[in-house]
Amino acid sequence: MGILEVSIFAAGFAMAIGSLMTGLGQGLTAGKAVEGISRQPEAAGKIQGAMILALAFIESIAIYVLAIAIIILFANPFTAPAMSVEKAKAEVEVLKLELEKTKLEKELSMVKAAAPKAETKKK
Repeated sequence: MGILEVSIFAAGFAMAIGSLMTGLGQGLTAGKAVEGISRQPEAAGKIQGAMILALAFIESIAIYVLAIAIIILFANPFTAPAMSVEKAKAEVEVLKLELEKTKLEKELSMVKAAAPKAETKKK
């Protein structure tokens, strides 16, 4: 697996865990708020205000996880060096092929140069 594949996996894993945990946190917060309101209906306004503030803080964690996942996917600092390594490997392969071609052309020219000499010796 290359850097790009690992980055995609990491972003997906971060979103899955981040969404799961924030969802659980919001569910527990809302459940406890409803429980508190059922015990003290006269404090419903204060409890509801505190619950909404807590839900906003919990949701901000999900937004941070989303931002990090987007950074991992689209602004990953590790993909550029990995891509340059792949590009360098491809360039080395091309240079090897060109070197082999040059060697074969040189051998062919030597064979062509030796062929007329061999024909003159036969005569």
